[in-house]
Amino acid sequence: MLLAVVGVMAMAAVVAVSVLMGGCAKPVETAAGGTVPMKCHWTFVATTLVGAAGVVTALLALAGRTKEGRRFAGIATVAVAAATVLLTTPASIGLCANPDMSCHQTGLVLWVAAGIALVVGIVQAAKADPKGAELPKMKL
Repeated sequence: MLLAVVGVMAMAAVVAVSVLMGGCAKPVETAAGGTVPMKCHWTFVATTLVGAAGVVTALLALAGRTKEGRRFAGIATVAVAAATVLLTTPASIGLCANPDMSCHQTGLVLWVAAGIALVVGIVQAAKADPKGAELPKMKL
């Protein structure tokens, strides 16, 4: 139960960091004279949405009654945490090119929170059946 609460808190931290810290506030000027948000803005919009899905999967792990339900919720939490990390890398949306910008500190905090959720999800999936150790083993 404590593990599931940690998973919920880690995914809630992903959402809170994405919303509160966010990306760079300064917009980019286009060649046409307009302004658009930097790509890190869109990264943190995406991590907010993915993090909200992670909160739901972590809550499902907390409320899961069957071993299959808990295992599914653990695997879903792992997938969402991995997607959160992937969104901040250049393979996906990514962050600004300048490492001195504030979005890189936000990305680091996101990685820590998502890493905690990733570990919690793996442990939840592995330990979904608390009575599994007591079951008789097949002897060959």
